[in-house]
Amino acid sequence: MGIFDKRIAYKPLEYPQVQEFIDALNQTFWVHSEVDFAADIQDFKVNLSEVEKSAIKNALKSIAQVEVSVKMYWGNLYQHLPKPEFNGLGSSFAECEWRHSEAYSRLLDVIGIGDDEFEAFIHRDEIKARLSVLSENIKLKDGYTRKDFLKSLAIFALLVENVSLFSQFAIILSFTKFKGQLKNTSNIIAWTSKDEQIHANAGIWLFNEIVKEHPELIDSAFQEEIRQIALESLQVEDQILDMIFEKGELSHISKYDLKQFMIARTAKSLSDIGIDHFIQPDEAAAQRMLWFEEEVFANTQDDFFAKRPVDYSKHNQSITADDLF
Repeated sequence: MGIFDKRIAYKPLEYPQVQEFIDALNQTFWVHSEVDFAADIQDFKVNLSEVEKSAIKNALKSIAQVEVSVKMYWGNLYQHLPKPEFNGLGSSFAECEWRHSEAYSRLLDVIGIGDDEFEAFIHRDEIKARLSVLSENIKLKDGYTRKDFLKSLAIFALLVENVSLFSQFAIILSFTKFKGQLKNTSNIIAWTSKDEQIHANAGIWLFNEIVKEHPELIDSAFQEEIRQIALESLQVEDQILDMIFEKGELSHISKYDLKQFMIARTAKSLSDIGIDHFIQPDEAAAQRMLWFEEEVFANTQDDFFAKRPVDYSKHNQSITADDLF
């Protein structure tokens, strides 16, 4: 049987590697109610400048817009890859995306963004352009082909999960990293970042598995289309950053470095699925952004921001009788 062929029996699993992604996500399970935002509300109201408040509000609204608008993809995975293990993967990831949307709804409430303000925000030209690029290229029309699905998977895994939100994640996290502020909001952002990386890694793995079985699906025209969509997405994300900093840039992290950060992530994503590209970030700027990769994704016992006493992978610990008695 191939990856597109339906299997009814749960076992034997044809793609047992899928369980590794499910386990990784289960080990990182979190809910936003774990976090008390009282100190962050004080930071936002008292300790931030108007320029900083504007950047934070725009960044959080930008994240929330993607979380609620284009994150239904995983829930439909079984329709395209009809095997029990892919149903488990899609269901687990879809549940995670729902927790994200609830968390960002809460964050919008914390900093005082009402429904009317958010509704107006998603009608901005920059946001509509982002939605258009991402939504149109992951949408599958009636009568879609396997190549259509592969393109959709590539765009979703690479651009939606692995690039589009990460500059906004970095903006919020930078307040904790460099200024010691918004620590609890940064918890949510750091946890989300790790979830999204797991999702992206799973999507990239799926893409490569499909290509391994069906190399005929990825020809030069396919690769060029993915490259062009990636470039278009980068242009849109560039505009998103301009919008986020519409009242001015931050003193502790530059818009230029954030743009190079996205270019670097896009370049690596394309390389991960074997697509040649000419996208090259400014290496000096990319080096200045290494703090994000190193600290958010470091698997240490101490939490990245020292905001809670346990590791993010809090379920990945054994308990023996000696521990209990």
